Amino acid sequence: MKTTFCKNCQSHTRIYSDFGSQYEFVYYCVDCNDEVSFNYKFCILCAGKGTRNNDVDGLHKALLPLENKPVISYLIDKLDPKVEVVIAVGYKSEQIKTYLDEVYSNRKITYVDVDNYDGVGSGPGLSLLSCKEELQEPFIFTSVDTIVKEDSVFNFVGDNWLGVSEVPVENSMDYCLVKGSKYLDTLYYGTGNRAYIGMAGVYDYKDFWNALEDRKIMKDEYQVIHGFDGLKDIRLIDFTWYDTGNNKSYIDTKKVFSNDIVANKSDEAIFIHEDKVIKYFNNSEKVQKRKNRTEYLSDMCPEISLVNENMYSYKYISGDLLSTVTDETLMKKFLDNCQSKLWSNSKTYDSFYDDCKEMYETKTKQRLTKLFDSELDKVKFINGVEVKPIEVMLDKIDWSGIYSKSVPTLFHGDLQPENVIYDDKKNSFVLIDWRQSFGDSIEYGDVYYDLSKIYHAMLINGQTIMKNMFNFTRIGTSVTLDFYAKSNLILFMNIFKQFCQDSNYSWQNVELLGILHYLNICTLYDNFKGGKYGNFLFLYGKYLLTKFLNKENNNG
Repeated sequence: MKTTFCKNCQSHTRIYSDFGSQYEFVYYCVDCNDEVSFNYKFCILCAGKGTRNNDVDGLHKALLPLENKPVISYLIDKLDPKVEVVIAVGYKSEQIKTYLDEVYSNRKITYVDVDNYDGVGSGPGLSLLSCKEELQEPFIFTSVDTIVKEDSVFNFVGDNWLGVSEVPVENSMDYCLVKGSKYLDTLYYGTGNRAYIGMAGVYDYKDFWNALEDRKIMKDEYQVIHGFDGLKDIRLIDFTWYDTGNNKSYIDTKKVFSNDIVANKSDEAIFIHEDKVIKYFNNSEKVQKRKNRTEYLSDMCPEISLVNENMYSYKYISGDLLSTVTDETLMKKFLDNCQSKLWSNSKTYDSFYDDCKEMYETKTKQRLTKLFDSELDKVKFINGVEVKPIEVMLDKIDWSGIYSKSVPTLFHGDLQPENVIYDDKKNSFVLIDWRQSFGDSIEYGDVYYDLSKIYHAMLINGQTIMKNMFNFTRIGTSVTLDFYAKSNLILFMNIFKQFCQDSNYSWQNVELLGILHYLNICTLYDNFKGGKYGNFLFLYGKYLLTKFLNKENNNG
């Protein structure tokens, strides 16, 4: 029998156990027969660099997004709010600290800085040992890249246990493997089908620490498994395990956690947590510029606060995305709103022409360079239309004609229906996810940049993409594109075109620049949907640009 503190008896007493499920024992006090819960701490190891996974540039592995939620939150959110969390940090520690302090301000979190998180002798064993002073009681520890489906085991720690999961034998060399049925016989490296997942519960913590302090280096790293040498009767718990520790496993895990609300780019990520939205950018300059730009958006955007140099946050805004409403009067009202608060505010400045050239011509060609003469670019027919290599097509665009029509106004910069929230209670619109600048300017940009952004998002809707309602098939040098178009946005497109004509905006310019947006952003989605979406955008952009140029030639 074990001994622990019974809150009902208010004294230390003996307890007996009853196997309640495959995941946990239920413990009862022998004196009062009341169920006994255990005080424990939860330790997350995330000091290392995580070089095996670089899905989002510059983002720490603890914050890699799954369904717009960082992986570390999948661990913390399983815990009772009263459980203290101890986190071993090292590499990019400020990212982790500031993010967690922003979203878990009401939870007690203790950070332990690990000095050696990358050299010889570093590793999970050193990270955990660094937390020893904070873990002088039963505790659960886990690697941050371990996600499990089950949560009942996080209720308390009443014995020593080890988390395990089946793995394909062909991949087993990548893991520490387990022998044993209900209880651990041994841990080993080699081949097998049952792996230690990097998560364990430690009840006999003094024995564990004594064993772990007898440092053993394996493959230049200090491992946690040596702490288990000091424990007896280590129960094995089978988990449904999702690994995010390397690129392949992370991609596989994203296939399970596939209900993203917003698509993440290779250098950006968005997190949604209860009443907060947190945006991450690899480029810290973007963060500061976006904050500065709120001054010019005429009270149409939310108030934001800096989390750190790479993140800002704002309060989650309730309402309907403009892309989901069906009332055509709201579309008209939105356009009139933008006209009065943004586009009617015009001011010429010296570098405007250069900014236009940078945003339209230079940026597009730079981003598409890596696709020149690519296999995708060698497609000759798209939906039955003959297409030329993209480099040839870009040379046929009348760039000076674009610049001659440009008008400097206040601008949003990514004005698409998914970035417009309608609050029916206040009968007002809130703009989110604005662009940080137009070229070098944070105050003024080309009105056609906003108008063309609206155009391109009317055709390819974000919600359609998130639901995988797009596809392309290739047979030889021919491609067939297929996607779902929302009926309300088809109606809104007609309203939008009429608005442009009534306001003396060149529909030809709106259309051309809208098409160029597809080509401009296609390389930003290399990691989204396995690259499928980026390839689709490239092909669709070529298709539309071909039709546009053919129409211009016929009219000329």
